[in-house]
Amino acid sequence: MEKNEEKQAARLLLVLSNTIIKNRNRHMAAIDLTAAQADCLRFCLERGDGATVTELKDYLGVTHQTAQGLVRRMADKGLVSLCRSREDARCRQLFLTGEGRERAGQMLRSRERTGGKLLQGMSPEERRAFLRLLRLAYENVKND
Repeated sequence: MEKNEEKQAARLLLVLSNTIIKNRNRHMAAIDLTAAQADCLRFCLERGDGATVTELKDYLGVTHQTAQGLVRRMADKGLVSLCRSREDARCRQLFLTGEGRERAGQMLRSRERTGGKLLQGMSPEERRAFLRLLRLAYENVKND
């Protein structure tokens, strides 16, 4: 690949990622969520009820204090509830509330809409190739 192509690829990926992030932030604000709260909801959906704040901390790659603050703000919004673990009273477990599940559903619909727009106009073969190349690009830079 020529240097000019490398620059174009890097620039397009930067513009694409910034646009996706900007759109995500706008979509999450429309349902009264921050990006961190959306990530927490996604974690709760993936792990299921009863996941701990410590597991959330590890998932997000943040400090325990940051995870606790995030969970506290989400509990104040009525999106999650917290209970002490029966096995270990030091641990607090997360449970999505009905409102939390509703917002998570809205968040997932937004993600699906973005994914659809991203792949719009591509044939099935082009979609597979695009995803394969995205994975390869990610692997090339993830530990840089």
